[in-house]
Amino acid sequence: MVLAGKPLQASSVSKLYEKYTLIGFRNKKTRSIGVIANDSNHAQAQALDISRALGLERFTLDYKQKSVKDPVSKLFCDLAYNNFSHSVCYEWRGSYTNNSPVLYAFGARLYLRNLILDYMDIRKDSVVKTKCNNKECVNPYHFLYKTDKASKLTGGDKRILLAFRSQGASVSQIAKALNVHRSTVYRNLNEHLHAGP
Repeated sequence: MVLAGKPLQASSVSKLYEKYTLIGFRNKKTRSIGVIANDSNHAQAQALDISRALGLERFTLDYKQKSVKDPVSKLFCDLAYNNFSHSVCYEWRGSYTNNSPVLYAFGARLYLRNLILDYMDIRKDSVVKTKCNNKECVNPYHFLYKTDKASKLTGGDKRILLAFRSQGASVSQIAKALNVHRSTVYRNLNEHLHAGP
């Protein structure tokens, strides 16, 4: 399994970075994950984010060096140092289930896009699709966050829709601006009206 994209650039972020090993425990299984950080505080913050993403029951952070050559360690390092670009897809070369990139760890199947959402502490009720329409892409910059699979509007689009409407824009103008049918605008306005403040 390989995560394609630009090479690890932790050294360009911090000339003197340190290597740690996170040992995670879940379902009576353990896994070691390499962590590259600027210092011990940064390593502890990363360990908490990784723990949340993997749903670990507990973890320890070891200050011994570990190579960051496995795809899980590389993915978390890239997330920590934001080694992603708006213009480049990062294609997952590992396992897939239902045309979605997955990772098998701790005896469980973990969908990568949801794992990345959990790492970044983004709402759980979001459905992730990609702007690039590349089923292999796991670049967070290419993610569209939708509240349900059939939604034509992202959360940001819905905020724009409501802002346009509050400024007196017509439904036709909003539909044209968001490149959707008028019925989509009406449906979202109606949902907002019934949802309350």
